[in-house]
Amino acid sequence: MANSKVQYTADGSTQAFAVTFPFISRNHVSVEVDGVAATFTWNNDSQILISSPTLSGGEAVLLIRSTSQDTRLVDYVDGSNLTETDLDLDSKQAFYMAQESLDELTLFDDDATATSGYIWVADGTDFKSVAVSGDVTISTAGVVTLGAGAVETAMIEADAINGTRLADDAVDSEHYTDGSIDTAHIADVNVTTAKIANDAITGAKIALFDDSYAATNGHILVADGTDFDNVAMSGDVTISNAGVTSIGSEVITNADINGSAAIDASKIHNGTVSNAEFGYLNGVSSAIQTQLNSVVAGAVSDVQDDSFRIQDNGDNTKQLAFQASGITSGTTRTLTVPDSSDTIVVLAATQTLTNKTLTSPVIDGTWSSYTTSTGKALVMGF
Repeated sequence: MANSKVQYTADGSTQAFAVTFPFISRNHVSVEVDGVAATFTWNNDSQILISSPTLSGGEAVLLIRSTSQDTRLVDYVDGSNLTETDLDLDSKQAFYMAQESLDELTLFDDDATATSGYIWVADGTDFKSVAVSGDVTISTAGVVTLGAGAVETAMIEADAINGTRLADDAVDSEHYTDGSIDTAHIADVNVTTAKIANDAITGAKIALFDDSYAATNGHILVADGTDFDNVAMSGDVTISNAGVTSIGSEVITNADINGSAAIDASKIHNGTVSNAEFGYLNGVSSAIQTQLNSVVAGAVSDVQDDSFRIQDNGDNTKQLAFQASGITSGTTRTLTVPDSSDTIVVLAATQTLTNKTLTSPVIDGTWSSYTTSTGKALVMGF
């Protein structure tokens, strides 16, 4: 039984504990809670009150007497009177110090030896000399060594391991929690296409696309000044989901056609009018039919011979053209039509002249006999 200390186990209902040993001064008494110095006051010489910490129950409360070892409480002087009080105080100091030393010695097992590498460990009664084993060992120089594989997760303080304590390329995907990697832990410009699953990115993840866009059949992406959204192509042109565009009926206006488009005549009406024929309209300043209707005798003054044709009413490929190139420059020749329906006589063709009067004819060549209109024979020879 200890003479200079007493230990309690707190029950959480009181902060007051009895002092069961004698002492010379209150200053020689200290209190520990779970091995840490506690703050206390005295209710009286036989009871203290712990003010800090507050006990919840289960704590080890130790009251210890430590009599002054540095200063003698009684100093004898030659010629002084010896009193009982002085003698008792002097002997108490020595007696209490002896008790305190013995209390410490009784904590060590009587059979303990200084075995190499052994340490003193308390078993609740006293300290015994034992070998260090398990997760750590200790040398005679006090060097403690952790055993291989001895450190477990529960032994490591949270956030205690930093990058300098990890081997290069040592952490793989099975050693970090699902969903634990956030944006701050991905280096800039380090997510490549190969790291993105097929069809994994939605419009909400692309800044240029509207968050609500979808692949609606036949829709296209059109920007609105902020982002792209899917809209149906409408108006003058529509598009299929194969990319085939269609111009709507009756939507092309004159303003839509480029001034240099040079649209071919085959694209107009049924395509029977050629580009050359359309070219003939060049310079027309008013309605053509009106101009034709206004043509009367003497009204037309000049017509180019290569622009004027008379066509057969049954076959427009049969045409009559006039050629004025044989006329002397600056000269106008007039052809007068007789008051009779007849056939035009030409130079190169073989024709029969009936009821014709020749006035002062000049006849060249060899003639045979001919019968005149009066039945008289005409024989000429050269």
